Amino acid sequence: MSSTYAEIDLNETPCIIPTCGHILTLESMDGHMDLSKYYTISDDPCTDDPIIALSSSSEPFSSSELKNCPMCRKPLRNINRYGRIVRRAWIDEATKKFIVWANSTFVPLALRMQQAESNLRKPIKKNRISEVLMAERLELSSAVSKLSLEPIQLAGSREKQFHAVHKATMSDDRYKDLFPLRRTIYSFLQEVDEAEQPISRIHNLVQDARKHHGVETEDVDLPSILQVRNRLLATVLLLRCDYAILSDFVTHSDGSASGGSVRDLSLDLAVNRKDCEVLIEESRTRQQPAQEVEGLVYWARFAALERGRSARLSAEDMPAIIEHARNQLRLAYTLCSAYEGQTTGMRAEVSQAEKMLRDATFYEPVTNSEKAAVYAAMAQDFRGTGHWSYCVNRHPFTVGECGMPMEMASCPQCGAAVGGAHHRPAEGVTRATDLEALGLGR
Repeated sequence: MSSTYAEIDLNETPCIIPTCGHILTLESMDGHMDLSKYYTISDDPCTDDPIIALSSSSEPFSSSELKNCPMCRKPLRNINRYGRIVRRAWIDEATKKFIVWANSTFVPLALRMQQAESNLRKPIKKNRISEVLMAERLELSSAVSKLSLEPIQLAGSREKQFHAVHKATMSDDRYKDLFPLRRTIYSFLQEVDEAEQPISRIHNLVQDARKHHGVETEDVDLPSILQVRNRLLATVLLLRCDYAILSDFVTHSDGSASGGSVRDLSLDLAVNRKDCEVLIEESRTRQQPAQEVEGLVYWARFAALERGRSARLSAEDMPAIIEHARNQLRLAYTLCSAYEGQTTGMRAEVSQAEKMLRDATFYEPVTNSEKAAVYAAMAQDFRGTGHWSYCVNRHPFTVGECGMPMEMASCPQCGAAVGGAHHRPAEGVTRATDLEALGLGR
């Protein structure tokens, strides 16, 4: 790199000229781009091109950063020789940004859900209104009286259930914050789905292009770079929102919440419990005890909610459902004991669900003080005060507080050991300074 262009024999020392205009020898550029990391290089000095073959398949997060020109730091993105390396770095960079965006979006939603639950715990206040306003309200109430007195059935898909709740509470603003929040959480769940992640979109574009050009393609599994943790968290948050609305609506179905008339109410929450089972199974497969406990708890809560109001199950069938719910909570207790660090604050929720099953009485969501620690820990991890690391397979995860782990856990992507003990990380775990920089906006 210290020679001038006039001093170089291009037949012996080929050069590359990036779009920035600087002239660099092929040898120096190959070294700068870490070519030997991705390709098998020939030892024969007489060969025209030393590249023999791919040294290995492209691994997620194998590129530390997008390479720049060593002379001026402008990006090196349009050199065909290094296209594979550059595209790997692009995918990694996009995935890192996706991870940081998803985490920073989830925390405010979780805090809004916490506040919404707090609002539901407040006693219903009957405001004093003028006689004119009272007359207008009575006129509106009479216009929907037939609808209000009709039996309400909450069954079918979860969307259908909430359409019924919304229809039954149109003259009441009790859920004015929760319904928009639910739509936002649902949208976020769609956005963090694996199909919407950068690597999935690129994979689909490549497959479509191959088919368009008549290239035979085989169905292949997407690489493990796909992120699942935020989808699991969003799934739990949507279940939490759904249960908050349904339990409050059922509790106030006698009309005390809206000033309306008593309504007959029947429920079929089989779909809700099935969604909990899907969450439980995937969390168990991916060794995520916190999300598994949440799934177990909400399965039991939906069962308790349906008891005495079931549109599908007979009085003879319900005891078996309730007993299964108790078994689910026993397993949840076991998980809380085995993974205390990962299930902080959840034992109280398990206990509350157990009381619901035992007393056939609805309880309000756990108090802010009991759940605040969980959200605070999430905020710490996701807002830059926590510390990012990679597991041995280069999948990212977070460690809160000082950044040094105190408990063994499993990577949600591949099941590899993450965390550690006595402030010492597990073997193969490395600090992800690139993700921390993205999280802090550097």
